[in-house]
Amino acid sequence: MTDASPVLQRLIHSLLEHDPPRAKSLCVTLLGDAIEPHGGSIWLSDLIDLVTPLGINERLLRTSVFRLVAQDWLQSERHGRRSLYRLSEQGLELTRQASSRIYTGSPLLWDGDWTLVILPRFGNSSLGKRGELRHELVWAGFGAIAPGIFAIPRNQKSAALKILGKLKLARHALVMSAHEMNEGEGLQISELVSQCWDIEGVDRQYRAFLESYGPLLEFIGPQMRPMQAFAIRAIALHAWRRIVLHDPQLPLQMLPGDWPGHAARELCGQLYWAVFDAAEEHLCEILERDPARFQPLKSYVYDRFGGREKQGARQAVA
Repeated sequence: MTDASPVLQRLIHSLLEHDPPRAKSLCVTLLGDAIEPHGGSIWLSDLIDLVTPLGINERLLRTSVFRLVAQDWLQSERHGRRSLYRLSEQGLELTRQASSRIYTGSPLLWDGDWTLVILPRFGNSSLGKRGELRHELVWAGFGAIAPGIFAIPRNQKSAALKILGKLKLARHALVMSAHEMNEGEGLQISELVSQCWDIEGVDRQYRAFLESYGPLLEFIGPQMRPMQAFAIRAIALHAWRRIVLHDPQLPLQMLPGDWPGHAARELCGQLYWAVFDAAEEHLCEILERDPARFQPLKSYVYDRFGGREKQGARQAVA
């Protein structure tokens, strides 16, 4: 049998060279996806060992975690000359909010309901944070359908209220549910998709993901090394996370018939579970250096991307 690991290594190197991950966001990806399910804590020296094969040097990593602590994404503990890191409360909350978009996606069925956030024109002298609010709402998937009106085609009341609460703007904006009543007559909100969301840009990113990461599947097998498996899990999920968190995940009825997001999600799930065991072997070898803080993998991980058993059944049929 031909050893596929050199080919796999060349593909990994090519992906890292073509689209090198940014150290700060890669740290967030790894802490949320890989470290948190094992207890959440990691020594800086161990994090350095994890990211060095991914093209992140020690100096860049140190600068990145320092900034993440300053931005309240991470919290640190000093133990003599060593530093221990984990996601902060804010980092955990943002990671939880992102997880369903990363691992699950939006429901295929849609009942036509919307969530609206409306910023009244009068009596809002406190809305100096309007730009920051817009950024947060767009990141959560809302689109600006008119000046001061943001909409998303699903129930996102909780997310909207959290954003407004975080910015101390809860008393300066309306959060409402809505349902289109034109019933096929006149303008439909769904006709505004291209104006409210960058669907074409997200489409291009999904197609690029399929083109870049699809070839990996052919060379994943028993001869793959654990470090290679972890690299694939890390960079594929990181690339996927960057795309999907800019995707408003609109209902099927509002998307083009050849929407590549579904195939891209399927590919990411296949890659994730194809390398998972070997990647965990490499990860645990590093995390188990601190047995007092290391925890066995939490069971919720096995529900990601439709569930490990379901993904395996799809691969077997294919």
